[in-house]
Amino acid sequence: MRNGLRDGATSVVNLIRERRGRSELYGKAHYWDSRAKERSGLSRSLWPSNAYNLLWDERQRRVLERTLGEVSGLRILDVGCGTGRMTRHLAREGASVIGVDFSSETVALAAEETRQAGLSDRTRFETGDVLQGFESLGHFDRILVVGCLSVACRSEADLRQALQNLRGSLVPGGQLILLEPIHRSALLRRVLALDVNAWIAHAEAVGLRLVHRDAMGFVPLRLVASVREAPVPWLRAPFEAFENLLDTTPLFHLFADYKLLVLQAP
Repeated sequence: MRNGLRDGATSVVNLIRERRGRSELYGKAHYWDSRAKERSGLSRSLWPSNAYNLLWDERQRRVLERTLGEVSGLRILDVGCGTGRMTRHLAREGASVIGVDFSSETVALAAEETRQAGLSDRTRFETGDVLQGFESLGHFDRILVVGCLSVACRSEADLRQALQNLRGSLVPGGQLILLEPIHRSALLRRVLALDVNAWIAHAEAVGLRLVHRDAMGFVPLRLVASVREAPVPWLRAPFEAFENLLDTTPLFHLFADYKLLVLQAP
C-alpha cells in the first residue's frame, strides 16, 4: 500500500489528511499512477467506495448525456480521461474519441480495458498535459474535461493557459464541457482555489462563451458515503433524492461538489 490508498476503507479523517497535501499529490502523475495500481474498479480515478462510485458514474453519464445530446459522428477529446470510462461511453454512442491523461499508468489501463470492450476502432489514448496543449491531435467538435483542471492547474495563470490551449483545439463553434469540483474552501477544493465566477471570467477572456451551467454531487452525502463501502440499495434512494434536488432547485447548487460549464468557441 502506497500513499495510504486502500479500497473502500478511507475515513473522512484520512480524506482531510490527504487534502492537506493535495498540491503535492493531486497535481502529480505518480499519485494517479499509484492509484491505478493499488485500487480496483472505478475507485482508481473516483472515490474510495465503489458502491458510491457506481451511483456517481450513472449520475455523471446522465448529466453529460443531456448536455452533449447526440454525439454520433462527432470527434471528441476526453481530457483527464483516467482509465477511460467516459471515453468508452462516448465511443459506444458513436463518437470518435481520443482520451488523454498525464498518468501513463492510467492511459495504459484505459487502452487495455477499451481493447477488451471491443472499442479500439473508435478510440485512441495518449499521454499528454493540458498545460502543454494538444496541437498535434488536431481539432475537435467537443472537448470533455471531467475533474482535471482543478488538479492540473495551481494558479489562475495555469487555468488561463489551459483554457487557451483547449479553445485552440476546438473547431469553430465547437464546445468545451467542463465538469469540475470548483471551490475556494480548504476542505472541498482540490488544488486550484477559485470560485465558479472566476472560472467563467477566465474562459471568456480567452474567447469562450458560456452557454449553459449546471451542478451535481451533493456534498454532505458525498463526504460521508464516498469513503466507505455500503450496499448500493441503501445509498441509491438518498443519493438520487439529493441529486434531484440539485436538478430542480438551483439555490442548492451551493451544496454541489461539481459544477458543469458549457463553453462555446466563436
